[in-house]
Amino acid sequence: MLVVKKINNNVVVCLDRNGAQLVAFGKGLGFPKVPYELTDMNKVSMTFYKLNYQYYQLLKEIPTEIFDVSAAITDKAQKLILRNLNPNMIFSLADHINFAITRLTKYQGMALPFFI
Repeated sequence: MLVVKKINNNVVVCLDRNGAQLVAFGKGLGFPKVPYELTDMNKVSMTFYKLNYQYYQLLKEIPTEIFDVSAAITDKAQKLILRNLNPNMIFSLADHINFAITRLTKYQGMALPFFI
């Protein structure tokens, strides 16, 4: 697999053997100078094909650790629910978790009018 673009230290854009573009997650995938050939597929923890532009933006804004937690939650849910879940759920859940953390850390004193 050819790594063609670094998003952050743990997320990269790649081309597979057929030339299809994908996003790969894995510790340290973004450290080597791009482009480079990724030969050890054990370093890859998740891959996503055909991502929307908005998901690329989320990858730049949200820490990788939040995506890891989101993936773990989604995996657990998939085992409990006997139906296929939307693969984009990881991105939506990561966005919600990130927003909740941001709201908690930056806007603690803000009153929410719907919950008064």
